[in-house]
Amino acid sequence: MKTIITATAPTAYQLNSLASFGIDIKKHLNGSYIATQEFYNEDEAKKYLKARAENWYYNTSCNEFELQDMYKDIENGYLTLDAVTANIENKKDE
Repeated sequence: MKTIITATAPTAYQLNSLASFGIDIKKHLNGSYIATQEFYNEDEAKKYLKARAENWYYNTSCNEFELQDMYKDIENGYLTLDAVTANIENKKDE
């Protein structure tokens, strides 16, 4: 089973938030943007998102309590950075 992180920015306005996940971004014809990255398992995906949360913590005005909340969110399968949420999805191998 593979694990995929997916985050979507509905408009260019949220593009900087989407870029904070450090994943390649693709533009859709409807003007939205999507970023996806595949991992071998859920633990790797969570580890990646924790690193992104720490990067956000060190580069913004985020405080320690907000970082702890981000860690909890990651354990629940998602992470929100500013205006964009990334979700962790487990997919069966095709």
